[in-house]
Amino acid sequence: MSVDRKDLIDRAPTALPEATDIESAVYDALAGAADIDPTYIFVSAHGAEITLSGWVSGSAEISRAAEVTRQTKGVQKVRNELSQTL
Repeated sequence: MSVDRKDLIDRAPTALPEATDIESAVYDALAGAADIDPTYIFVSAHGAEITLSGWVSGSAEISRAAEVTRQTKGVQKVRNELSQTL
């Protein structure tokens, strides 16, 4: 099977969300979750991979933050580096 170059040129590239857009969406989702205090949660994106870092009040909140993040549109992988409050 051969591929015509024209087929490759005419296709529109699939747009990936910008890292800052994903970071904002994740932070908004965390802020909207009643059982999470996002005050000391830091969100960073590398492509569709999200890293959560910072401090929360307990292990249930750590798990819940990862769950909310995974459910956010555009997120493909979550690295959860959250820890309990100092």
